[in-house]
Amino acid sequence: MASGVKVGPECKTAFDELHNKHLHAFLIFRISDDDSTIIVEKKGEKNAPYSDFVEEIRKAVGSGKECRYAAVDVAITVQRQGAEGASTFSKVVFIQYCPDDAPVRRRMLYASSVRALKASLGLESLLNVQASDLSDIDEKVIKSELMSHQRL
Repeated sequence: MASGVKVGPECKTAFDELHNKHLHAFLIFRISDDDSTIIVEKKGEKNAPYSDFVEEIRKAVGSGKECRYAAVDVAITVQRQGAEGASTFSKVVFIQYCPDDAPVRRRMLYASSVRALKASLGLESLLNVQASDLSDIDEKVIKSELMSHQRL
């Protein structure tokens, strides 16, 4: 059942800036205080390191009582067989972060609202990660997950 939470128009604009124009390193989304709309909470600077994203998520969820959605532009360097030198490419990863310590009502609200955000942003082709702990969004873990889903 859908939660009735709407997706704010700034979410699509910011996501297009991240995905198509690479103007941001990451976006963090949250559900508004009145539980009616998904809004952009934070835009990461264009060349911000992945560690900045993890730090911003850590600050956003406080002591683990809040959930967030995020889109992160992750750069990967690979050595392709038969090619000289390494290739670098970037992929956007969608993360649904719901700590185990978050209240059940918050976790349920985020879980039932994610479909609306994915549909609005066109996230079907992106790698989706469900995380309940900061270790789930560690840079090495995310890059390993991306590599396992790529055809190199």
